[in-house]
Amino acid sequence: MRLLSVQLPKDEYHKRVGGGLPTGSIVLSEGPHGSGKSVLCQRLVYGLLSNGYKATYISTQMTTVEFINQMTSMDYKITKELIGGHLLYIPVYPLLSKNIRKENFIEKIIHTKALYENDIIVFDSLSTIIANDANPEKIDDLMAFFKRIASTEKVIIMTVNPGELPSTVNEQLRIAATIIMELELKPFAGDIKNIVKIVKYNFAQQNFQRVTAFRVEPKIGLVVEITSIS
Repeated sequence: MRLLSVQLPKDEYHKRVGGGLPTGSIVLSEGPHGSGKSVLCQRLVYGLLSNGYKATYISTQMTTVEFINQMTSMDYKITKELIGGHLLYIPVYPLLSKNIRKENFIEKIIHTKALYENDIIVFDSLSTIIANDANPEKIDDLMAFFKRIASTEKVIIMTVNPGELPSTVNEQLRIAATIIMELELKPFAGDIKNIVKIVKYNFAQQNFQRVTAFRVEPKIGLVVEITSIS
């Protein structure tokens, strides 16, 4: 088992997440819309790319151009990685239109082998992709497949809005995950803070912080808040 570093010179978030992500991990980033799940994924992916790893990013929210602009706005420049093949970006939101939304996306996820050639695979958001597909049997199959993929020294990250899936399916995802990050927005000192809580961390190789407050600044990216929030 290796630790895939997410260290960047501009912030210390890697210290909050145990230095990086252990291979074999299935990471569940869970929270409502606007809580920062995508930004956290983008920070992790940029950190991984900066340390020489390859990533696949499947998005339900942005086109390729929008993704490049979003990353550039945080000074996470990824054009070279896209051109060089270190980052495979797949926008799937056009496929989620009402006309074809009922297609079997879980089957597509399992059988599209090209998604799993890189070191890290991100589904942002998985709950949106599988919302009309999810039942306990299919989720069992998907999580068993993810575990087989992760066991080949890869990391799978999936973001989920719990309101999009039945509670039984959410629980299946939590059981299968080896790392669970819960995100929320919380009032603090007259402001609203993004909070990420690590409530499960299997295979940890370094100390990690259970609760981290963060903000996002233009041309800087994710900034860890040095505050105490209970």
